[in-house]
Amino acid sequence: MAKSKMRWEPEAEAMMKKVPFFVRPLAKRKAEEAARQRGMDAVTKALVEELRDANMPR
Repeated sequence: MAKSKMRWEPEAEAMMKKVPFFVRPLAKRKAEEAARQRGMDAVTKALVEELRDANMPR
């Protein structure tokens, strides 16, 4: 079963452009998976912020 293309809010796309290019495909895939798991129809800025905060070393 092919996954349908996930919609991205413009703010979330802008945040993703700040992710290093070599990590971006993985980060995008993880964001889309997280959105699907939560029943969301789009990747939002809030979701990207949440995932960023959860995955950044402190």
